[in-house]
Amino acid sequence: MVARAELLAQGSFENVRAAGSAGGRAATACASLVGDGGAVGLAWDLARGARVGDPLPGFPCDGEAWAFGVLPGPRGDSPVVAWAGGGRVHVHDVHGGGEVVIDEAEASFPDMVGLAVHRGRGAVVTVFDRRPQAEIILWDARTGERLADFETWSGYRRPDRRVLHATPDSGPLIALACDAERACDAERAEDAAPRRSAVVGVLDAELGRQIAELDRGPAREAPMVPWEGGVALVLAEPGRIVVRSPDGEEAAAVDAPEVAGAYADVAAARVDGRLLVAAGDFREGAYTVRDVARPEPLGRVEVPGPVGGAALAPDGTFLAATDTGLYRARVSGPGT
Repeated sequence: MVARAELLAQGSFENVRAAGSAGGRAATACASLVGDGGAVGLAWDLARGARVGDPLPGFPCDGEAWAFGVLPGPRGDSPVVAWAGGGRVHVHDVHGGGEVVIDEAEASFPDMVGLAVHRGRGAVVTVFDRRPQAEIILWDARTGERLADFETWSGYRRPDRRVLHATPDSGPLIALACDAERACDAERAEDAAPRRSAVVGVLDAELGRQIAELDRGPAREAPMVPWEGGVALVLAEPGRIVVRSPDGEEAAAVDAPEVAGAYADVAAARVDGRLLVAAGDFREGAYTVRDVARPEPLGRVEVPGPVGGAALAPDGTFLAATDTGLYRARVSGPGT
């Protein structure tokens, strides 16, 4: 089965993210559209295929500098988008339309932006590259109040990075790519085998420290998704996709010959209780969709490549951002 991809919006899109309610049915997407005057952020209600709210000006082209997800608030959970621009951090409630601007010197110009839940409060995560450390500061997404800060090992190299989360299911857990090779690691024995240099560090924002490291794999993304009372990371290995709990334990795996080399791309979502993944070569725009519990693929999606960013929404919609437009394809629904 080849899922038909349709044009959701025309234009040059850099990246796209998706999020949904706890039940997964009310899915929303957010994407960055690049124009002559800079980038703007746009949001869609995927059930209606319609835009939500006004364009968000001053949006970053760089996918590291913005985040999208569902956070708790005074009127319940709602999708929010947070981004860094103009030396400030903006937090916009997609459905409510309200916006908080964090205009403090310590919030200026973060290298990465993410989301988390800190002691029951929706939080924006700002990450600053202080190589070889990373400084992390959390802010209340509804008030702008500073909630916490800590440092973690990041490394001397700077791989492609993005703060990973699956709010609200992920709670205080976030993850980011880092370098596992420590020049002065007193804990490592001299005769120990060298570790992989590129890993995903899992952090607990309430404890203020890293709690685990997982091999990153060849794909440019390692999605964090809801998983059986918690969350899991979807990691690519040559020829297969592996689902691992935050402590590194393998929870599921499926053969995926389409995952190979540095151009592998993976998107994932929990859809109707199933974990679906879409993987392929982002240069070609061809993705194979799989249920990690089944050996045979569900189908294939093709969009005009190359793909700047891909996402799977919890309602079963695949999204791809390209230079010619934002595309969507229905890859799963009730009974499929």
